[in-house]
Amino acid sequence: MNRPKAVDLKTLDPCTLVTPEVKTALGVRLATPGTPDPEYGAGSKACGNNYEDRTYSSAIHTLLNGGVDRLKRTVGEAELTPLQVAGYPAYLDQRETKNIGPACDIYIDAHDGQLLLVSAFAFAEPKATADGACAQATKLANAVGPVLATK
Repeated sequence: MNRPKAVDLKTLDPCTLVTPEVKTALGVRLATPGTPDPEYGAGSKACGNNYEDRTYSSAIHTLLNGGVDRLKRTVGEAELTPLQVAGYPAYLDQRETKNIGPACDIYIDAHDGQLLLVSAFAFAEPKATADGACAQATKLANAVGPVLATK
């Protein structure tokens, strides 16, 4: 597995990836610790981001209970588009959600059995699109990926 650096996500606070530089570059207003999703494993952490432009929000989660193999089983390999984020293998999943509209997830293969999940979504925002959510998620992933490699 080619990664710039394997980062153990068990000790990572995802909010530390949203540096002042990342905030400025992407117009992030707030990056605040969120409630981790129990399905991401014990010790998982979350960070929610709000933007000056309110069209999309985003979140970063640490997934501690399985890596790419589990992802391909749970999301479905056919749903995933492979890509690279700051030299890390990554997978994009574009989806429509019932409650929050268009959403886009990018899973970054940061460590064996662990993934960093960068999501963007729109809360009932009429002009939001799935492509727009993916553009937002991609910008955030590409901004925090290089920071991840320094951890």
